[in-house]
Formats: sequence, C-alpha cells, structure tokens
Amino acid sequence: MADPRISGEKGRSVFQEVFGEMPLPENLSVHTMNYEDYWKNRKQKQIVTGPAKRRARGILRFVDTGDSVLDIGCGTGETLQVLNEERQIDGTGLDISETALSVVEKKGFKVLNKDLTSPGIRLDGMWDHIVMFEVAEHVVNTEVMLANLKGHYRKGLYISTPNLGYLAHRLRMLFGRFPVTYISDPREHLRYWSVKDFCYWSQKLGYSKPEVLGLRGKPGIFKLPARWPSLFASEVVYRFSPE
Repeated sequence: MADPRISGEKGRSVFQEVFGEMPLPENLSVHTMNYEDYWKNRKQKQIVTGPAKRRARGILRFVDTGDSVLDIGCGTGETLQVLNEERQIDGTGLDISETALSVVEKKGFKVLNKDLTSPGIRLDGMWDHIVMFEVAEHVVNTEVMLANLKGHYRKGLYISTPNLGYLAHRLRMLFGRFPVTYISDPREHLRYWSVKDFCYWSQKLGYSKPEVLGLRGKPGIFKLPARWPSLFASEVVYRFSPE
C-alpha cells in the first residue's frame, strides 16, 4: 500500500493509510483483469519494483553464495537480481506471464511457466530456497500452491503477504473503512491474513510454525515493525524451515 511503483513516486502517508480514500483504477468500466497485459504495461512504463528488492534484502542473511533459488511469481526478476548480485545464486523464475519471463530470461536466469494452482500441475525439482513474495493473496487456491511446495526446498521457504493486523489497518476498521493492501484495484487481492491467522492457517496445512520477519511499517522507530510485526509491520515475510 505504501510502496512506490514508479521511480520518484512517494508512498502513502500515515494519515492517508488510516483516513485516505480507497485507491481505484482510472477506468471503472473495465471489469476484467488480464495478468499478461499487467506485465506488458509495467514493462512499457519501466515501473520500478522496489518492494521486491527490499524483500530480497530482507532474506539475504539466510542465503549462501551459490545457493539455488526458485522465485514463484517472479515477475520481471528483481528479487532474483538482488540475490544474484549479493550471493551469486543459481536462480530460476516461475511465472505464468510470458512477458515477465522473457525479461527474467534476459537477465540470465532459468525460467518455468507453470500455474501451481491448476489441477494436475506439479512442481518438479529441488532448490535450496523457494521464494514466494506477494503471491498468496492474489490466488484463490493458495492451499493447492502451498501443498505443491512441500519437499522441494532444502534450506528455507519464504512467503510474504500483507498483514491485515497492521496498526493502520486496524485503525481504518475503527473509523469504518476496510484496510487497503493493494496498489490501485481492490480486485488485486483475493485472500487476507493477519500474522496470527497466517501462522495458524499454514500449520493446519502441515507446515511448522514460521519465523515472522517484519520488514516495514509505521512507526519505524525503535525497530517496532521487526520487534512486533503482528501490530507494526505492514510487510511481513514468513520463513519456513525444511520439514
């Protein structure tokens, strides 16, 4: 919600986070969202995906030089790019957009075009790390996707999703508004979790209790987002160790 999409564009202020109108697309008459068109538009406008880079830096301490990394919902590969610059990884990007994957491939990474939520589709292979940043909330069958990831990582699985329990979201509800976790269209997000609910939900799916990494939030003083992510972090990464 507070993340810049275009270089030089600022995020939402604290006041906007709590009291601001819900962001809506310019053309409300458009009733379909096309994922391929989304990436063509981002590629054409050269939109900067700063948040993807920030999340990659948030897990750097867990990644060793030369590790293999699979990035699910990789987009145009900024996460892999940061990890490769810092750790010289063996990177693979997985997405369902040929436009996005063409950019990832040009950056020197392997690519996979698979929809892990579709019946009968299985993930083949083993990686040291699997990354899935800001994907879980966009799909209906997130449970199917998580079931697909079991047994395919040696060191860690990292999943990020907006935290509905973030302080600003709680205050919005108090003042009669629904939390804003998307960029420009409410249809972007289909699923919602607080930190407590995500931990409970993932354990019900057979995963161990994750480590919760609070990466960003307001206020940022005293490292509050990192110390108490369930309340002060708008951006959370859940780290799962291998079973």
